[in-house]
Amino acid sequence: MKSNLIYLVMALITGALIPVQASTNAAFTKSVGNPFITGLMVFVVGFLGMVVFVLISGTSMPTTEQVIAAPLYSYLGGIIVVSYVIIISILVPRIGVGNSIAFIVTGQVLFATIIDHFGLFGVNARSIDLTRIIGLILLIGGVYLVMKK
Repeated sequence: MKSNLIYLVMALITGALIPVQASTNAAFTKSVGNPFITGLMVFVVGFLGMVVFVLISGTSMPTTEQVIAAPLYSYLGGIIVVSYVIIISILVPRIGVGNSIAFIVTGQVLFATIIDHFGLFGVNARSIDLTRIIGLILLIGGVYLVMKK
């Protein structure tokens, strides 16, 4: 557990940044009036940031063969993140940051459990058991309580 502590802290910090991104995306959408433009700007800035990170890190680019050899489903990440940026920019002004993130996290954990159970997308299978089912029920109950007025 101690050797994974840095990764757990990284995950916690990254998770904390998601509602910040949701809020800043919503603010940008309010300013420009269009979630698609918000998405475009997020990815322009993100692309430039990634170029800087790649250059600073000295990361070498993959060969054409490596890119072609990647499973077709591995390219879904780009479409998924575009969808997330647009949808979160629409949701936050309408249902709030907390409700938006609560539902998104619930969807993430539910589908992550399914992915684990069936070993989808090449991940190691981890069966659904009673403990995980109880955890999912508690998660859904927690979302209900967070949303309750």
